Amino acid sequence: MDVRYVRAEDAITKAFLKLVSDIGFYAITVKDITDLADVSRGTFYQHYDDKYALLNSFEEKIKADLLAALIPGRIPFKEDAVKERVIRLFTYCEQNLYMMRALFGRKGDAEFQQRMKDMLWEEVFAQHINYAGLTKKLDIPADYLREYVNSSHYRVFQTWLEKDKRESPEEIAEIYLKLSVISPVKKF
Repeated sequence: MDVRYVRAEDAITKAFLKLVSDIGFYAITVKDITDLADVSRGTFYQHYDDKYALLNSFEEKIKADLLAALIPGRIPFKEDAVKERVIRLFTYCEQNLYMMRALFGRKGDAEFQQRMKDMLWEEVFAQHINYAGLTKKLDIPADYLREYVNSSHYRVFQTWLEKDKRESPEEIAEIYLKLSVISPVKKF
């Protein structure tokens, strides 16, 4: 691959993340990105159709990276398996903190965040929760239970991302499991 192409790609993605952090996804224009990246609009368009395509490239990268880290074979329910996945999730986030803070922070794209939240829920937690059993025991419709637990998990994740002094991936995994509906599942 051409070194100039790679350098331009790197400059574009770094500029994009900085702008999302500084002014927010919705306020960004292609001109903002090209000015900060010091590339021409033509160069930008060689890489992406628009800022949404650029955001989509991050989504695909994060999804692929997380799925590779989280699913080295599907494991039947065991609390340790869930804990291991949560540790891997937060380890990835810690290693890619700048990107994660920009994209999942308050100035990121809400639709992107929702898609990623849903994907993470399905890949990390949902397969380990017996919704039929829980909804029957708790007398709560499954869609409400799912949304409640998923939103709670996501807000804990965002709170952790925003902190300057964050817990380690192992510590936040413990917190997650204590807060989650996964622990009460064993009682049902």
